[in-house]
Amino acid sequence: MDIPRAVSLRARAWADALAYALAVAAAVTLVALALGLATGGGFVRGKVLSFVAGWLLVAYATVRLWPSSVDDLEGPSVSARGTRFEGLVRSVPPIRWIRLPAPPERVRVAAKVFLAGVVTLAGSLLMEAAFGVA
Repeated sequence: MDIPRAVSLRARAWADALAYALAVAAAVTLVALALGLATGGGFVRGKVLSFVAGWLLVAYATVRLWPSSVDDLEGPSVSARGTRFEGLVRSVPPIRWIRLPAPPERVRVAAKVFLAGVVTLAGSLLMEAAFGVA
C-alpha cells in the first residue's frame, strides 16, 4: 500500500471516529445538563454529572479495549456491523460525504467510546475553566 493511500484511509477512519465522539459527548453533556437543571442542582450539578459520565465512558471503553487473549494483540478485530447511532452520525454532513474505509481499516467502536469519554471530560473542564461553572 502506498503512503498517500494509507494516510487517506487513516484520515477517513479517524474523521469518522471524531464525528462519533463529538456526537456522543454532545448527547451525554446535554443529558447531564438537563438532569442537573431538572433536579435543582443547576449547571454545577450538570457539570459534575458530565464529569462522572465522561469517566464512566472512559472506564467502559478501557474494559472493552482490554485484550482477553494473546490472539487479540495480533490484529484488529472489527465487525462490519455498526449501530444505529453510528448510522445517524454518518448521515450528517460532512461525514456523509466521506467514503468510509473497509471494516478492518476502521477505528473500533470501543476506541470511539474512549475518545467520546475524553471529549466529555474536556467539555466538563471547559465548563469549569472557561465558563466559570464551579
